[in-house]
Parts: sequence; C-alpha cells; structure tokens
Amino acid sequence: VKLPVNSTIKAIHMLGGIGGWNFPAYQEKSVTMIVRLHYADGQTEDIELKNGVHFADYIRRVDVPESKFAYTMKGGQQVRYLKVEPKRTAVVTEIELLKNDKDPTAPVTMAITVETK
Repeated sequence: VKLPVNSTIKAIHMLGGIGGWNFPAYQEKSVTMIVRLHYADGQTEDIELKNGVHFADYIRRVDVPESKFAYTMKGGQQVRYLKVEPKRTAVVTEIELLKNDKDPTAPVTMAITVETK
C-alpha cells in the first residue's frame, strides 16, 4: 500500500499493531511490517515493525512493549496504537506499507494519521 504525503513528517500515528497469527500465537520477534518512507530527494527509510514488539494478535488483548492498547472491538478483539518517527526532516513524498514475506503473520492497519512539522 502506498500513501501520498508530500510533506515533512514529525510522526506517523497508527491504529493497528495487530494481526492474524501474531504474538503470542507466533513467538518469533520477526519483522511483521515495514513502513518505508520515500523522500523527495530519492532516498528511502525503512522502519521495521516487529511481531511481539510492535504487533500482537488481534483476537484478545495482548500487550507488547512498543505499542499501546487503544480499544476493544465489539467481539472482544483488540486494536493497538503505535507511533513511528522518521529519522530525517526532509519532505516525504509517500509512505509505503510492506508485508515481510518471510514472516507468517497477517498485519492489520486500521488508520494512519500523519503529524506534519
């Protein structure tokens, strides 16, 4: 998934941090999703979001250290909040969300808000 931005970014706020077969169902702290920032100067920055660190299984509340519990859905499933901060201050043309094909989980992102500088 690619999202156009064309702005400097202070932070990316994400509702998600959940997925099918994520921690504790799958215990390995593998990269579940990559947030790839495409900069106006042609450079990219990859921010790795890991199973059991940023992502947890959706089925019930399971806390992991780098995302926060946001709310419980009607059926008892959780949604989590996480914040991603770019290392650079340059203009980001787009945000790309990539699934790591070496990881067996199915990450879910419900919403993204970009906080500009």
